Amino acid sequence: MKIFLGTPITGIINNNLANPLEDARKSRVSKMISDLRSNGHSVFCALEVEEFGKKVADSFECTVRDYSLLKQSDVYITFPNESYGCAVELGWASAHSIPIILGINKKFGVKTPLYEGLHTVGSEVHLFHYESDNEFPNEKEWLNILKQIEDFICEG
Repeated sequence: MKIFLGTPITGIINNNLANPLEDARKSRVSKMISDLRSNGHSVFCALEVEEFGKKVADSFECTVRDYSLLKQSDVYITFPNESYGCAVELGWASAHSIPIILGINKKFGVKTPLYEGLHTVGSEVHLFHYESDNEFPNEKEWLNILKQIEDFICEG
């Protein structure tokens, strides 16, 4: 299965550091990508391609790349939290009827009721909530979410 994993980028990196993404976030995203690939999926994640903030793509490059790759994906998995980019990608996925797996961190809350209502206008949406100290689920939560993702993918 071709998975597009949408994550915040601009809002979580610090361009003034040699390693712009702190280790806890990088470790969590790397684990998610690794686990999805271990389950036999092809995974695109812009955060990984952009070397976790070391090579951030310009607006033209990332827009064209992400839109093209998202349209080719079988499912869009995202943890948008406060990311405007993920919100745009959610719109693209919905417009192209790509199934969506949408994770909302209870500590950030839902920033727009449109996330929770997205299933009413096209794409199949599996919404789940988790509670984490940063944008991404901790390891225990991720393992539970991964099972839900695999169940959702297998049903689809």
